[in-house]
Amino acid sequence: MRISPHSFRKRAASLLSRALCGGVLAAAGCASLALPPAPGLGGDSAALAPGTAGWWRRHKKQAEFVVGSGYRVEGFEGFYDEQGRPISAPVSKVIPKESGSGGLLNDLKLNSAVAGMKEKVGLGPDEAEARAAFAEGESLFRREKYGEAAKKFKAAAAGWPDSRLEQDAMFQRAESFFFAQRYAAAVDAYEALLKKYPSSPHLDKTITRQFAIARFWDKYHQYNPNWPTTPNLWDKKRPLFDTVGHGVRAYDNIRLNDPTGPLADDAIMATANSYFLRGRFNDADYHYELLRTEYPRSDHQFEAHLLGLQCKLRRYQGPDYDGAPLEEAERLVKQLRTQFFGELDQDQRSRMAEVTAQINRELAGRDFHLGQHFERTGYNRSAKFYYESVAREYPQTELAAKARERLAALVDAPDEPAVPLETLVNLFPENSERTSIAQVPMQGGAASPAEGPAGSQSLAARPKPATAAAESNGSKIQR
Repeated sequence: MRISPHSFRKRAASLLSRALCGGVLAAAGCASLALPPAPGLGGDSAALAPGTAGWWRRHKKQAEFVVGSGYRVEGFEGFYDEQGRPISAPVSKVIPKESGSGGLLNDLKLNSAVAGMKEKVGLGPDEAEARAAFAEGESLFRREKYGEAAKKFKAAAAGWPDSRLEQDAMFQRAESFFFAQRYAAAVDAYEALLKKYPSSPHLDKTITRQFAIARFWDKYHQYNPNWPTTPNLWDKKRPLFDTVGHGVRAYDNIRLNDPTGPLADDAIMATANSYFLRGRFNDADYHYELLRTEYPRSDHQFEAHLLGLQCKLRRYQGPDYDGAPLEEAERLVKQLRTQFFGELDQDQRSRMAEVTAQINRELAGRDFHLGQHFERTGYNRSAKFYYESVAREYPQTELAAKARERLAALVDAPDEPAVPLETLVNLFPENSERTSIAQVPMQGGAASPAEGPAGSQSLAARPKPATAAAESNGSKIQR
């Protein structure tokens, strides 16, 4: 249909006149012709709808705070937070927490995309459905249908994430696995709860359950040990592989999740004992040491000292290897005699005397072994130094007599071996650093034996190992 220019101008003028008339009448307050505002909004209904920023600015002063519920505004239903947002309204989207990259499947963008897709198809968060699923799970739990209850609690946790309902649902799901005797699944569920909610109100019960499960796995391995690679295909109480390894991991989780709790020292002691019984003395010694240093008020201190001493003695592999375990064992013996003297019975005191004698024999053996090494290589002065050390510091050992025999045999022996091509070697300058070290005097005086009145050897004080040896004649003690 074709419209003439005259008709078009006539219609445009009519529309403009109506608009101007409506605006003037509205400004004049003519209620019969102007559109009334929406009740309770007093203006633009979109900008001043409940829950918007404009609406909250207008009604914030009239809002009344109700403890445990939120702000309440007279004339409007529901409660609102400090920014005027409805508290009970279902959220349209849950943004997952950014906790760092955990691989492709834990990527933040991927989780957001999946959450948005679930929301579009009607599978997004819904508090009402989550609470209904939780109630069904509790009903099934009371009727001891633990498998079905675990599924309901899982649905409840997924239905309303980042809430107290999710915490309760995750805990109840773990409890369902526990009472269904699916202990591996229960430990994983408990650990998932503490990973997301480290300060959960269910922490104490969770730690207690984990300790009970770890204890069961540990005792089962002692009763029926298996290789870590032996599969478990029928017993739901145990994991698929490595029962005792999963038990130790559960102990570690207890210590890490609740380091100041009542079961932290018990978990460390149980871990150390597990390693000790399996002959892994390095790992056991580490955990006994951890208990002694980090939990000085623990009831396991005495046992940690005794068993730690045994670990250190078993760690020592001979005079050709590191002697630190022997020195640490010597310190532990002194601590036991000082700190726990009243707790040692007669048998244990006798045992401490035997251990002390054993440590002295091993320490004497190390020095005697070094003396033999330097004697074989021709460094007789160094050999006499270590033989003297054995005779002086460990006179009650069998090696002390042998050390004195070697000292008597080396009285006239040259201090150092002859240098091949000595004339040619002397043409080259001495290293400055070596020369400066050689000029440092030996602490405690001379190390060479002096002839006594009866021809016996008088033993000089033993110098510290870190001190370089040099006397006025320029000869050195080899270390």
